[in-house]
Amino acid sequence: MRSKNKMKKYFKLGLLGLIIFSTLSSASPQGEESLFKPEMVNSPLVQKMFSFIEKNREKIIEEWIYLTEIPAPSGHEEKRAEYLKKQFEATGLDEVVIDTSGNVIGIWKGTGRGKKIIMSAHMDTVFQGVWEIKVKREGNLLKAPGIGDDTANLVNLLWSIRALKQVGFKPDNTYYFIGSVEEEIGFVGIEAFLNSAEEKFDLVIALDGDLGKVHYGALGFGGGRITFRGPGAHTMQSRGVPNPNLAVAKAIERICGIQLPAEPLEKWTIINVGMIGGGKVRNAVSEESYFTVDLRSANQEELEKAQTEIRKICQDVAAEVRVELEMNLNERSKAYQIPGAKDSFLVRTVFDILKFLKVKEIEVDPLGSTEANVGIEKGILSVNLGRTYGRYKHTLSEEAEIDGLFLAMKQILLLIYCLK
Repeated sequence: MRSKNKMKKYFKLGLLGLIIFSTLSSASPQGEESLFKPEMVNSPLVQKMFSFIEKNREKIIEEWIYLTEIPAPSGHEEKRAEYLKKQFEATGLDEVVIDTSGNVIGIWKGTGRGKKIIMSAHMDTVFQGVWEIKVKREGNLLKAPGIGDDTANLVNLLWSIRALKQVGFKPDNTYYFIGSVEEEIGFVGIEAFLNSAEEKFDLVIALDGDLGKVHYGALGFGGGRITFRGPGAHTMQSRGVPNPNLAVAKAIERICGIQLPAEPLEKWTIINVGMIGGGKVRNAVSEESYFTVDLRSANQEELEKAQTEIRKICQDVAAEVRVELEMNLNERSKAYQIPGAKDSFLVRTVFDILKFLKVKEIEVDPLGSTEANVGIEKGILSVNLGRTYGRYKHTLSEEAEIDGLFLAMKQILLLIYCLK
């Protein structure tokens, strides 16, 4: 009898578990649906686009090398801009201009039934003073300063437009293709464009970052330089003299002990002490010592909280050690998040495309630092798309993978095909 009761009990528990599992499985997922369906890749239009870029593989690589060898440090993008403008015009875009900021803008008008979409890639590089660039090709790698960031995406943008035009794609959306200036010094070009635009944009797609890294939020940046000053003294007369180096040591220890959230990602925050210095000789107390702080957060409240805590620590330490304090802390850009962006049709579509293309190490997070940040700040749903795989970004030894570029181009073509 006990055995039968036990059997009934297990049967009821099993049935309950099955009902719960069935309910969870049949529940519709939260958020919006992806626009991408794997069968889309078999459509004649997509197959023709893919075939077009593969047939032009060597031409694409040659143009990539040519563009990279046009120096374009921030503020000196004119030669690239002229080249990009000519190429935009040659594709047959409806309007092509260089605006007052120096951005190259090519407009492809849709049917009027769709959205207004910005797709940007920045023309500038970080290499101030580098006026001679020679690309080295070694197997699947191209090597040169700026080969990846973001010259690769200028090539992706150009050849995506050419492929779409070649196969007769007719967009419903109106696309604003932009080669922007001065991204590396604070998103200057794209911000100027959005601030002056009369149009209301629906999406911003920034072509920047590593392939597979998708950011739907805008990282906020803070920090700066903290300096302590004292009277100084020779070692022999230093007993009891306030020492700025001691203040630096105490402040750094306490700042590095600040508790910062790593999860959820929407509140992720980090602090780094990147530089430190002080004193001129070993046998004297330093008269002036300093350190720098780099602060980043996905959440504006957490950014401000950490900045406030850094200020208080430095003020307390200055009082304890009896030294003067100068703080040059600033908020270089605010953190912004758009509610629901993570589960939006745009982010889900991009993720599904990357997964289908078997892109390695896909990451989707709110920790963005691309031109998409400017769109997010203005409340426009925005993401970035990576350019290729590469290494040593922002160094003279920068490398980029050739095969990765063609994978990145396919992600752009599939996204535009999905968006229409």
